[in-house]
Amino acid sequence: MKWKLLESIPVGSKIAKNRIVMAPMETRLSRMDGDVTREMIDYYAERAKGGTGIIIVENTFIDNLASRSSLSSSGFYSDHLISGKNLLAEAIKGNGAIALIQLSHGGRQARPGATVYEPVAPSAVMCSVTKVMPHALTIEEITKIEDAFAEAAYRAKLAEFDGVEIHGAHGYLVCSFLSPLTNQRTDKYGGDLKNRGRFATNIINKVRERVGRDFIVGYRISATEYVKGGLELEDACSFVSSIQDNIDYINVSAGIYESPSFWVSASTYIAPGQLIPLASKMKKSVNIPVITAGSFNPELAEKAIREDNADLIAFGRALIADPFLPEKLLKGNELDIRPCIRGNEGCVSRFNSGCAIRCEINPACGREAQYRICKAKKSKKVLIIGGGISGMEAARIALLMGHNVTLIEKENKLGGHLLESIKQEFKADLSDYYEWLLRQLSKNKIKISLNTCATADIITREKPDALIIAIGSEYIFPEIAGINNAIRADEVLNNISIAGKRVVIVGGGLIGAETALSLAMEKRTVTIVEMQNEIVKGHEPGTRESLIQRLKKEQINILINHTVVEIGSGFVKVRDKNSKITSLDTDTTVIAAGLVNRPIEEFKGIIPDTIFIGDCTEARKIYNCVDEAWNAAINRL
Repeated sequence: MKWKLLESIPVGSKIAKNRIVMAPMETRLSRMDGDVTREMIDYYAERAKGGTGIIIVENTFIDNLASRSSLSSSGFYSDHLISGKNLLAEAIKGNGAIALIQLSHGGRQARPGATVYEPVAPSAVMCSVTKVMPHALTIEEITKIEDAFAEAAYRAKLAEFDGVEIHGAHGYLVCSFLSPLTNQRTDKYGGDLKNRGRFATNIINKVRERVGRDFIVGYRISATEYVKGGLELEDACSFVSSIQDNIDYINVSAGIYESPSFWVSASTYIAPGQLIPLASKMKKSVNIPVITAGSFNPELAEKAIREDNADLIAFGRALIADPFLPEKLLKGNELDIRPCIRGNEGCVSRFNSGCAIRCEINPACGREAQYRICKAKKSKKVLIIGGGISGMEAARIALLMGHNVTLIEKENKLGGHLLESIKQEFKADLSDYYEWLLRQLSKNKIKISLNTCATADIITREKPDALIIAIGSEYIFPEIAGINNAIRADEVLNNISIAGKRVVIVGGGLIGAETALSLAMEKRTVTIVEMQNEIVKGHEPGTRESLIQRLKKEQINILINHTVVEIGSGFVKVRDKNSKITSLDTDTTVIAAGLVNRPIEEFKGIIPDTIFIGDCTEARKIYNCVDEAWNAAINRL
């Protein structure tokens, strides 16, 4: 296939070698003062090596006052930061990509603790997420911020970046001036669209004056904010049309902090490409290149370009999952691209705590030097027990390092709990990852023994140098009267036809919620019973929110603060927090009370070098399973 996605395209004064853009995403790899770290440079260099045409370095604050938006933001507020940023620009450009850096001011969405200063905004309109009332800027303060953007852009030029992107999206300061929801001013910076856009226009003009015409200046916009009273597409298009003569591209996104969060980093429960219509409308309003984002894979990106909905495609989490996506496309190895599963663990889930960026299926993310796969000094005979995700990944990495690997699985196929987790349409990304894993194991010709129950005799007979135990977890069957009248969640996920018309699901964790959604989509009437005060507790907030929205759309009944006291034939009795007993009619009762690690005692002491990984140590998430597999293969063999 001849990929239009891989064709070159002019952007400002430069020619991008392809139409793949790395979206600006906060890595939390900066130093406390906003300077670069070796890890940050390695992270961006890896994506440049992988063949990306344009890399936009993350949200970077522009002054040492209130502009910092998060605990670990990148900064460009002082000349002393030029040296480090130059190392970053060199690493990106030296590996063949155009290097841009996004300049931003946190505004009313600046996280408490990010700066000692109170947040600022066009008007004193509190962000319901940060819950801090901002200070309404004076004209003098506004002018200083405009100038700070220009100075930061000039520093970027001195640091030898190819350009900058003004962050006018996602509810940060520039965006909040344009929005009628957050800009309630009555002076020249408020009121009609022209006045609300004055701040952004002034920044662009001042930046252009400072850096000249041969330096790329782009603008990122939330084409709609998805909140009542916020910026809408028609005004966004009109504004961009007014500034297009002084910028080189427009980068289309959507949403602010108070929008449904899944519009910014859509999870697996939301169809990919949800922002394409916005970019398409924007493209009809301007004559400069348009970038669009939104959970793209190569096929969807190609379609968007061929249908003239965008000129370039911003890949975010896809390049976190596989930095060499562009190169693999170029070489015709698209089946080797590790697909993002859009679980938002590591990339998004660690944002609020300020912890460094990670990826649930690519543990090398943010640790490129530490987790670089290279041949081991000594090849070992490695025996892996368990063919779930931990065992499969450990086998794959160990073999790539030159070890002699045998994988034993007691079932008739590999996958473990992935097998019941990939049958639903909303888990297509995870299904793609599973198929990718199988291809990689087959491609590398790992010795696999299925339908084999590992025993001490088998292990001893194999005489491995190292033993990795990855036997996983099993479903919890709690002690409830009449529990034998129920079935496990995996049974119904593997064969939904066994469920009757009315279904009660015991447990509102991730397994219970996804089982409920699967059944409701098959026209079952579903009730979730959860003993805690919320469902899907502890999950990444945006992903959780999108899942709950799907449950509501399917009209699933959710009973929180309820405990199941008895399961009978055709009924389930539940007790609320006031001890009131209610009987629920049901045709099928499904137990989704979570997972517990399988016993591992029998495997201890057989081989001196034994490593336990994944759910068999504690039932957790894919993130933990894959991370421990890599750590075992790279650091412990």
